[in-house]
Amino acid sequence: MFVHSARPNLAVERVAAILEAEWGISGSLVDVGGDRDQNLVVTTAAGTSYLLKIGQPDETHGVLDMQLAALRHAAHQDPGLGIPPVIPKCNGEYLHALPADAGGRWLLRVFGYVAGKPIGTGPRPPALLREIGSTMARLDRALAGFFHPDAGHDLLWDIRQIPALRPCALDIVDGGQRDRILRILDEFTETVLPRLGGLRSQVIHADATFENILMAGDPPAITGVIDFGDVMHGPLVQELAVAMADTTSGLDMPWQAACEVAAGFDERLPLEGDEPALLWDLARARLALNVSVLASRAVHRAEGAGSMESDMIAYQDQFDAFDAVGRNRAFRELRRTLRLPEPLTVGESDKETETARLVERRDERLMPGLALFYPEAPFHAVRGEGMWLFDADGTPHLDCYNNVPHVGHCHPHVSNAVARQTRALNTNTRYVYDSVLEYADRLAERCPGELSSVMFVNSGSEANDLAWRMACAWTGQGGALVTAGAYHGITEAIAALSPYDAGREFHYPHVARIAPPGGAPALVPGGNDSEAGEYGADIDRAIAELAAAGYGPAATMIDSTLASDGILDAPAGWLSTLFARVRAAGGLCIADEVQAGFGRLGTEWGFEALGAIPDIVTLGKPAANGYPLGAVITTPTIMKAFAERTDFFSTFGGNPVACNAGLAVLDVLDRDGLRAAAAEVGGYLKERLSALGTRHEAIGEVRGRGLFLGVELVTDRGSREPAPEATAGVALAMRRAGVLVGIEGPHANVLKIRPPLVCERAHADLLVDALDRALGSG
Repeated sequence: MFVHSARPNLAVERVAAILEAEWGISGSLVDVGGDRDQNLVVTTAAGTSYLLKIGQPDETHGVLDMQLAALRHAAHQDPGLGIPPVIPKCNGEYLHALPADAGGRWLLRVFGYVAGKPIGTGPRPPALLREIGSTMARLDRALAGFFHPDAGHDLLWDIRQIPALRPCALDIVDGGQRDRILRILDEFTETVLPRLGGLRSQVIHADATFENILMAGDPPAITGVIDFGDVMHGPLVQELAVAMADTTSGLDMPWQAACEVAAGFDERLPLEGDEPALLWDLARARLALNVSVLASRAVHRAEGAGSMESDMIAYQDQFDAFDAVGRNRAFRELRRTLRLPEPLTVGESDKETETARLVERRDERLMPGLALFYPEAPFHAVRGEGMWLFDADGTPHLDCYNNVPHVGHCHPHVSNAVARQTRALNTNTRYVYDSVLEYADRLAERCPGELSSVMFVNSGSEANDLAWRMACAWTGQGGALVTAGAYHGITEAIAALSPYDAGREFHYPHVARIAPPGGAPALVPGGNDSEAGEYGADIDRAIAELAAAGYGPAATMIDSTLASDGILDAPAGWLSTLFARVRAAGGLCIADEVQAGFGRLGTEWGFEALGAIPDIVTLGKPAANGYPLGAVITTPTIMKAFAERTDFFSTFGGNPVACNAGLAVLDVLDRDGLRAAAAEVGGYLKERLSALGTRHEAIGEVRGRGLFLGVELVTDRGSREPAPEATAGVALAMRRAGVLVGIEGPHANVLKIRPPLVCERAHADLLVDALDRALGSG
């Protein structure tokens, strides 16, 4: 049990003599009271002021030495913080021991003054509240490397001492308030205290009250932090919790004000892990501790609660205000202020309610009809890690669909690269910086032939739009050849090259569709089964169709996965024949590598898997693991010619953060051998999926390469009649079993399997087993 010791009360004359003899300082002294220490302000004849502190007889030399060492360390690390300088004695020491009247000793130390006045309980605009948080984070950064063997001492005001200080609450006079405080202290001890041990810890100030933070000016700005008497080693988040609790009292909406303090702290020293979720509990516990200790002091210490006695009502009011907000609402408001990721909900019913609310808001605020995967059971994603997506109640789902997180959800190397570069610089690409050149070099090194000139944009759609413009400028022609079910993006020009959902209603005279190999030639005007097999003839037909409409081919644009055509296996020679005939007609060949690139098919590029080299390569989504980045890679000759014809630029395409993300993705691909892994795991997965076809008649064919596979589902294997309803049912059954796949193809009867490249054999087994059960249940 902590003892409520009396403050020292030395005569001013005696202190003045010691001050002059030991420090060489003389002047007028005024006793200004204090909580534990006797504090005296010394003003010299020249007008210089000092603060002399006299500790209680039971204070140890080691603890006070630690406090002074922490002050000196922080001031050295960050001289502009506004920390009181520690004034040495004439002999260079910082502490002076004086025998106490009743035994023991008093320890004296002297500090210089810091400009400003305490922030107090007056108006505190949001900017000042944020600066309070920022200042404490700045102080903690300055203290981060500090160590002292006495930093782990027991401290009265340490929230972690609540179990030992619980008896203090018994002295609260109001019975209802006493019972309430006891319940809160017990709840904190049981549910929160055990979680603190896993949080970041270091030496902290631990006493950011409205009396210990100084300000000056109009508008007010923080000028310094004083009173290092509570310095200790503890959870870093406790520093912020104390500031949130003790600098916002008296305001109309103290929790919202506390969130502003947290925002300032987070901007300078980002919160991690469980720290944000515990802030309300920690701040509330601090207030409950304050009320308990002050109530006990009023009973057991001769002079009562001393300088803090008048704060009792203010702390109770603050406590009531925090309690009125409640934990859930408090965290929602904090999350909005800090822009924290969406948290997990608790319980299945809560998840369903929240998901339904979000779907309703989507329908109200977003584009009507905006499609959802699994409309019967929308997936409410809140977190990703590697191969896994977690829904709102924390249930993991094996993600075998999303190709955007190319090297896995939230890969730490990529996430760190983005976060660090965001904190350093993100700017217009018309400035000079090295990452854009390093990334361009590394892309060029991975490309065959003369593909070595790079231009950056923000997405795959923009990359395809730019590639199309280049082709039109280079050739002077305006016609395009695309596969019947192609999808290449959302810009107006590229939407015209994306007939994936148009069927026979596709009418762009400058675009001719070719039958995808093994695809659905009935979608192509004039096409039939024999022409689909004789792909050279079909290409000639399409070129002639363009000529009849008055267009020569500017380019063909091909996604080598043939994904939106149904994930088809192109026969040997198909792509090289297409490229040769388009070039013979004066056009260029564009490889849309947004889905196929960066090793997904087991080769560096999808066009390599099909044995042809394009004139232009386009990249998008997976390049930066989801950070907006697209690229066009072409020959220096084509790039130069385009530059001579237009003044193209993309303000933020290839910005420093995007390039750092792209470089980090390449690091992971190369370091972890993910291209070879895609070939090996993809081959194993395809074998296992094909084996399912021997037991399930609904599987018409398994197609694809590497980690881009399609499982065609049919009603009859002989006729290959598509089974779109069964396909939707199987995908939903797998989703409910914890495995996510997509649906693709012109008849919506192909299960799209396109996991991140960190997919391993064990993940493949989980996928196949889930599909086996889903097909069996059908």
